Amino acid sequence: MKKSLLLLFAVALLSLTAVAQPMTKIMGHYTSDSLSSDGYAMSNSGSFALAVMLEPDELEMYMGGKIVAIRVGLSAPAEVSQVFVIPVLSANKYGDKAYWTCEINQAGWSTIELPDPYELNLEPGQKLLVGFNYKQETGQYPLSLVKVGQPYDTYTLKKTGTKTRWAEVGFINDGNLAVQCVVEKDSFPDYLMHASRLQTQSTIEAGQMLPFSLEVNNRGIKQIEMGGLTMNVLVDGDQVATITNKAPFDGGYCTINDEISTEGFDSGDHVLTVELVEVDGQPLDEPITLDANFYVYRMSFPRQKHLVEQLTSTYCTYCPLGNSMLSILKSMRDDMIWVGIHGNLGSGVDPFRSDQADSLMVYMTGGSISYPSGSFDRTVGWADDENIVSGLGYYEQYHQQVAEYFCTFFDYIAQENPTFVEIKGDCHFNEQTRMATVKIHGRVSPDFNSMVGEDSRLVVYLVEDSLVARQLNSGVWVQDYVHNGVFRQALNSVKGEPLNRTDGRYKNVYRVAIPQQWDWTKMRVVAFVARPVTNYVNGFTDMYVNNAEEFTFAISDDVIETLTDADAVPVSYYDLTGRQLDHPQRGINIVKMSDGTATKVLIK
Repeated sequence: MKKSLLLLFAVALLSLTAVAQPMTKIMGHYTSDSLSSDGYAMSNSGSFALAVMLEPDELEMYMGGKIVAIRVGLSAPAEVSQVFVIPVLSANKYGDKAYWTCEINQAGWSTIELPDPYELNLEPGQKLLVGFNYKQETGQYPLSLVKVGQPYDTYTLKKTGTKTRWAEVGFINDGNLAVQCVVEKDSFPDYLMHASRLQTQSTIEAGQMLPFSLEVNNRGIKQIEMGGLTMNVLVDGDQVATITNKAPFDGGYCTINDEISTEGFDSGDHVLTVELVEVDGQPLDEPITLDANFYVYRMSFPRQKHLVEQLTSTYCTYCPLGNSMLSILKSMRDDMIWVGIHGNLGSGVDPFRSDQADSLMVYMTGGSISYPSGSFDRTVGWADDENIVSGLGYYEQYHQQVAEYFCTFFDYIAQENPTFVEIKGDCHFNEQTRMATVKIHGRVSPDFNSMVGEDSRLVVYLVEDSLVARQLNSGVWVQDYVHNGVFRQALNSVKGEPLNRTDGRYKNVYRVAIPQQWDWTKMRVVAFVARPVTNYVNGFTDMYVNNAEEFTFAISDDVIETLTDADAVPVSYYDLTGRQLDHPQRGINIVKMSDGTATKVLIK
């Protein structure tokens, strides 16, 4: 169950009054005179066509009017030779281009009067490209991108094969291109209200203040001052507050930021509704309504640690680059667990590779394993919503920057994903028998099933530090390379097992023999609760880690705890060859119990 911010979009249109005389009005993604002080450039040099795509809701109030001038805003002087408009018909087909030549080579706003105004008679749903041709000189940064109003991307002509088409540049996060139209029309409404982008937290603890925001746009001719909007706030259909805008409109836009208390809210799903009901004291004929979902929980726990599962190989020549970057990240945080999962590469046999390690890599990559790479809390990244594994083979000069990125990513994960289980551990080792006893236990929030999922799993790794083995590094073998956090074994299975829960707590116990060649004094137990790993054909977006912790062993001469029969429950099944079964099968099954014991059972 992937958690993410809910973003809903709704648009409503209302005309309250009209002005009787002919007049002109600015049309564009924004209508103020704002320009960027820091310019942008398409490339070092060349000639380019740039445009903005005006959407149907931006054009609605101007239909029946005519474009009498086009405004171009530049951050620095550049040669602009043409302005144009192109209607965008259904199925993104383009109509005839109308263009006008001009001679501009100055910073600031320039207005190009059109000798033959462009009639705005588009069909419903059609769009309009408005742009200009300019020449880019080396060292110039003339393009003005302004973060005002709703963000839209800039378009340019791109050649694909033998075809040239309009395509997005990728400036949407930098702001709107400074291109506007001057439209003349007999009358424009005072108010033409649109509301969009209602955002709120997807989850919140009961009693906390729930923040929310939305965008309101008046495309009419009247300026709405602070307090001019009246909005009702409802939760599950019941009104909980009435608010007004705490800032005036800027260029027709206003961002509403407010919050409501969740005191007394029940656990579970809720619907936040914001209704725009009044403008400057005039009731709307029909409210403009936006909805967003959020979930209230009663109990969460502090996040203990974040988990990095690195995919690596001693035969990977670039893996030391990943190690270097992760070492920087580790130095920046005291809440990070770093596990190195080793595998073979080509014909090279990694001394730390295991069948379990191979299985983990397949589950996390779908079999497309690349070194060095790794998952961060098994959470999809900002730039990639398809995969939980990110490449780590960055050159050394970028290591600090990349480490800072992943550090911020961990902060983002902690902020957006509350923790609903705590992880405590008691880990003991008997030097006489070389038997390790690991008890993982803790409290479970009553919201665990709904927020994380009752099918989530506890996974327990044994890892070993300070292992010395040769490592290929930039084509050269380093004979005494030190490997830390090396994955040795999963104590239950790489898929983990259910939490053995009773009365808001859980306790899972494991007993395992530590091989003689493993140094128990350099071993750690890594325990984490996560969504279950699944076959990669089902995608990677639902494997995230909710909490993680690590423990060291203490010496013990006897068994620390003896569980009663009532404490032990079956956790996994195997056939006589040792192959793990998804469910019990007819015949003899080897049943592993939650207390670490195993028994043979005949199932008929």
